Amino acid sequence: MSVSQSLQLRDGMSAVLQRISARMDAVNQRFERMQSLAAQAAPTNLHSDLQADLAAVQQNIQRTADDFEALRESIQNAQPPASNLMTTLRHLGTAFVGSKIVTGLVGMSDMLTQTTARLNLMNDGLQSTADLQEMIYQSALRARGAYADTAAAVSKMGLLAPDAFASNEETIAFVEQLNKQFKIAGTSQEGQAAAMLQLTQAMGAGVLRGEELNSVFEQAPTIIQAINDYLGITTGELRDMAAEGQITAEIVKNAMFAAADETNERFESIPMTWADVWTQATSIATMALQPLLTGINWVANNLDIIAPLVLATATAFALFAVAANWTNLCASATNALATAQRILNAVMALNPVVLIIGGLILLVGIIFAVIAAVNKAKGTSISAIGVIVGALAVAGAFILNTVIGLINAIIQYTWTSFVEPFIGIIEWVLNVCNGGFDSFGDAVANLIGNIISWFLSLGKIVTKIIDAIFGTNWTGGLESLQDSVLQWGKNENAITLSRDAPTIDTRITYSSAWDAGYNWGANLQDSIADKLNFSTDLSGIDIPTATDPTSLLSDIADNTDQIADDVELSSEDLELLRDIAERQEINRFTTAEIKIEMINNNTISSEMDIDGVVNLLEAKVQEQMAVAAEGVHI
Repeated sequence: MSVSQSLQLRDGMSAVLQRISARMDAVNQRFERMQSLAAQAAPTNLHSDLQADLAAVQQNIQRTADDFEALRESIQNAQPPASNLMTTLRHLGTAFVGSKIVTGLVGMSDMLTQTTARLNLMNDGLQSTADLQEMIYQSALRARGAYADTAAAVSKMGLLAPDAFASNEETIAFVEQLNKQFKIAGTSQEGQAAAMLQLTQAMGAGVLRGEELNSVFEQAPTIIQAINDYLGITTGELRDMAAEGQITAEIVKNAMFAAADETNERFESIPMTWADVWTQATSIATMALQPLLTGINWVANNLDIIAPLVLATATAFALFAVAANWTNLCASATNALATAQRILNAVMALNPVVLIIGGLILLVGIIFAVIAAVNKAKGTSISAIGVIVGALAVAGAFILNTVIGLINAIIQYTWTSFVEPFIGIIEWVLNVCNGGFDSFGDAVANLIGNIISWFLSLGKIVTKIIDAIFGTNWTGGLESLQDSVLQWGKNENAITLSRDAPTIDTRITYSSAWDAGYNWGANLQDSIADKLNFSTDLSGIDIPTATDPTSLLSDIADNTDQIADDVELSSEDLELLRDIAERQEINRFTTAEIKIEMINNNTISSEMDIDGVVNLLEAKVQEQMAVAAEGVHI
């Protein structure tokens, strides 16, 4: 599909006007020379008159030249607006083509999706749906029909008349023969649709008669001829058999297949038209674009996944645009395409806070999309807001635990640097004085243990941060090791002072934070959903209830009997009215009684008198027939 436009303003006048102006200037110059020559020898009165005339002519010529010059400038000034108009029309044409392409692709996607769904329902399992589509596609090419129409006919035939065909392959072959019969008969697209609908209904009902037969007679008489040839009967006999319900779906199917060779031969003798070429090109394009059309339909069925991404992306981009062009926002709005690149470049130099906010918006959109996809795939009902709030709660718990760990580390560092050394010295002196060591070597060993314990206390600075963040107990391992080295060289009389620094034991577990945050967010989402959903409050309506089930059933039975009696009487009345109407209608056209009252006292004495009587009788008969048929007698 292409739309082209051309708007050209051909300036064929400027050159001519310039030449006319030049000629006017030359004439003006000649008059000026004539005026100078006339001024030398002309008489006074003649000289003055001629000079006035020449001046008037000169003014007129100059005025005409000025008018021509103004016209030429107007034509030249009209060229830029014409060029702008052509550009505008080109843009409009491009937008029109784009909208038509999008509309066409969406329509083709819907058609292909619905057809594929019906083919899935009618598939007999002897082949995959893709193989079934390929078979229909090849059949459409052979019959010069559209793939969409052929697939729709096959799917409807398979769904409405499953017992008429032994397999999907037989259904496709039957529809192909119908398409070729339509082509041979020159049936229009509307006629094909009408006849195919009637044939589908007839094949589903098992017999071809009534309205279905009349439609096939009108739209595709070649199909009727094929049935006649198969049964060896005339068209009148076919109508009689159809009225009695003897033209079964099996007969119609066998007739089509029996005439297949002749149908194919006659079909091949029909030359291909440009309309057939376009139809086949459309079918080829439909199959080639099937992945794209399937993707378009996926978008339609997953808007709950895509919408958050689109909304988040648009919001983030708007935030970037506002931040990058805050002072020139109005100018940017009027020239959005020209400033798009500047916006993109300015985003890289934005304040990191804006980038972080935009990134968070995009992340929220991604979370909503992912959760919607998971819910759709697994049938769950995970709350997106609950997940986001739960994640924020976990992040908050992480930050709080980190702060607690840092505070504990600072306390541990201060304790280890300024308090613990004195505790070690005091303990060692007390044990020396109290006989806590058995020998000098034990005292030295204990002193070395105190030094190692001090280094282990320095290690607690790191382990307390790790324990607070991740919930581990590395500090407990260091304390156990510290207790072991402090016992070096001591006996049962030794004294051991505590070296544990003050610690903030509060810590938030991430599971608790997640549960609290998720539940709060889920409740918030449910509250929002409830407010967005419209509900009917029936609390103010008095609804009577039956306290006695037996009485209720009895009332229902009585009402049912009454309804049955009324329906029976109504049916009898309707039947009587129908009989009366049928009798009157039949009498109007078939058994109308004609009464003619003629009183003739004249004497018939010649043939002319007889002719007059006969003519009058004929006129009276025709008049009474017209009255009996109410003017509609045939």
